[in-house]
Amino acid sequence: MTRSFAGLNRSGEVPEPLSGQGILFYTNHPSWWDPAMFAVLQQRFFPERVAFGPIDALTLQRYPFLGRAGFLPVDPKSSASLRSLLVSASHILSSGGVFWITAQGEFTDAQTRPVRLRPGLAHIVARSPGCMVVPVALDYRFTSESRPEAFIRFGRSISPAALPQGRVATQEALERALEGTMDTLSQDILLRRPVFSPLTSGRSGMGGLYASLQRASAIVFRTRYDPRHARR
Repeated sequence: MTRSFAGLNRSGEVPEPLSGQGILFYTNHPSWWDPAMFAVLQQRFFPERVAFGPIDALTLQRYPFLGRAGFLPVDPKSSASLRSLLVSASHILSSGGVFWITAQGEFTDAQTRPVRLRPGLAHIVARSPGCMVVPVALDYRFTSESRPEAFIRFGRSISPAALPQGRVATQEALERALEGTMDTLSQDILLRRPVFSPLTSGRSGMGGLYASLQRASAIVFRTRYDPRHARR
């Protein structure tokens, strides 16, 4: 992760569930890096809890070691597979575990509006009335460095009891909550608001000829070499 990004940045309040309360994190899906971000967040903030998430069954067949990492196979074309996922998710959450899901179900640009989620999310929430539901916005941007930065925002936690009744109404409320979290994250990045906390420092610098000029300048002016293009 640190070799691929100039930085990993987090904003929003970190959820504080009750002891034994499950947490359902649902996110947008802008990149194949998303599950790796889940792993970083899980290890940083909830290392004492077991965590799971769905993955395409064909992918798991190709990479069976992912099953040991907490990924559960799902075939989106099989109703039996989807029912099995719902049962597994509700069991994990009722046991105080963490369940991460890219609720859009397919890669979608972080700026696409309106936000639309797969219907399975509302079913998971309905089956897990005691869990904490948290929208999480993800985005990846090139800023002042040669490598992109990852930006993550925790939205406000939601109690399933506070959601409107009915699957469609629940789904729409969850979509609005995630879209609002994504909008806030986008504005924070655009306006460079000082609201982010670093998760990792990553690798900074432009590399190549630019890096050589930076080093030469540091020698000439007897200053400390700093590979970052932007001083922070």
